[in-house]
Amino acid sequence: MKLDKLSTRVTRRMRSESARMRWRWLRYWRPNTQSGRLVAMLESVLLPVLVLWIGHILRPQDPLGAHAGFPWAWFGPWLIAVRYGAGYGLFGVAFYAAFWKFGPMLRGIAPVAVFPAEFFLGGMLMTLILGEFGAAFRNRQVLHREVTKDLTARLERTKRRLFVIKEALSTLEQELTDRPMTLRDALLDLRRTFTFQGGRPALPAPAATPGLPPPAPLPDPRAFLQLLSQSCRLVEAGIFVREITPHGLQWRLAASLGQALPPLDVDDALINRILETHQSVHVAQTVRNGSDSQPWVFAAPLRLDAYDEVDALLAVHTMPFMAFEENNLQRLQVLCASYLDFSQLELTVEDVRSAWVQAPISLQQEWAQLSELGQNFKLHSYCAVWSGQGRVSDDALAEFAGMQPVESSTWTLKGRGGKPALVVLLPLLSAGGLANYRRDMITLLEQILSRSNQRPDQAFDLDFLEVAGPRGFLELRRLLSSAPAEATPPARSGA
Repeated sequence: MKLDKLSTRVTRRMRSESARMRWRWLRYWRPNTQSGRLVAMLESVLLPVLVLWIGHILRPQDPLGAHAGFPWAWFGPWLIAVRYGAGYGLFGVAFYAAFWKFGPMLRGIAPVAVFPAEFFLGGMLMTLILGEFGAAFRNRQVLHREVTKDLTARLERTKRRLFVIKEALSTLEQELTDRPMTLRDALLDLRRTFTFQGGRPALPAPAATPGLPPPAPLPDPRAFLQLLSQSCRLVEAGIFVREITPHGLQWRLAASLGQALPPLDVDDALINRILETHQSVHVAQTVRNGSDSQPWVFAAPLRLDAYDEVDALLAVHTMPFMAFEENNLQRLQVLCASYLDFSQLELTVEDVRSAWVQAPISLQQEWAQLSELGQNFKLHSYCAVWSGQGRVSDDALAEFAGMQPVESSTWTLKGRGGKPALVVLLPLLSAGGLANYRRDMITLLEQILSRSNQRPDQAFDLDFLEVAGPRGFLELRRLLSSAPAEATPPARSGA
């Protein structure tokens, strides 16, 4: 059936080609815009001569057909005028006039006394009219040709761009198939994994060995492995935590991906390099002397202890061959470095979190870090709480939050009665600096609230708290809640 359709299509195309060839000679007399001037002049001479020769054969006594029923001889100048313009057609008119004057002398017959002025005037006017029509047609033809050329060029460029887009979409589809998660999505999922909901602790502490200090909890290692499996296409991997046991230091498998992982050997070249450099390493960086008995292909530190030693690490046993590329390894390194930063902050946040579990995790970590600096090195930090009292728009509050000092950290929370409150942590600040902060911020707040005819003391209450461990964090929670504070009242000043 398909062969019959193909045969019909070829036969139809051949018939159309033969018909086109048969009538192509008629196109010769259409207006021409591509012939040279010499060709146009030759045609302007030859065509009237050809017409006069045919007229002489048909009517020897009247070759121009001046006394015939229709002036057939004028088709020579008319066709030239249509094809090349009125100027070339007038050359044929002048040739006919010269033939009328000198033709009888050349043929040896008596000249005609009366000049057919009406005959020549009508032929000349018709030549001029047809020349203008030919010129208009040629202009349209040139315009059409240029437009067609431009559209063809645009079509070719569009086809090339579509081909590039098609190839890009194919590559993107392959990338999305092999790597279903971007780095931004992976980092967002990592952040969502470490958020806290309600009063449920997200970091369960491992069982402590009797007579030894309890080990520090590790942030949700199973969820982190699942994230790496989706984002970086890991097949078999494990997170190992160093523990102190009665038998000495040992590495315990805290979470695993896959089955039958080999035990962690600190004498392994890749693991040993991790413990020495505290940097992520893959197998290509450790194999030097043809040793192909490497049980691990990638490893990265996940936490450092108080003595700057690795006490938790990721060891990857199996990865697909196509996943072992530079972009995927960089993605894996970035995620492990983010987890390392988070786990380092989590070492000191447990006591602070117990005072207020529902607080933002970044606020808990900042508070714990500044509290440790104040406790160990007597470097005091303060927290400024701007509690909304009247009607304050979100735009004004966002603008005021953007005017806080560069070194500070801000959070917009709900205060008493559900009104917005701006919490500002001011690290490493003295009493004089605190007074300057209060003065400058009240001035800026007056400028913002003056647009809505409000005063700062009618819009906000300003409270200062010293960042001092769980006790101060609990005081911040009570200050933001609707219940009045029951502990030692903070230093308060109405703005």
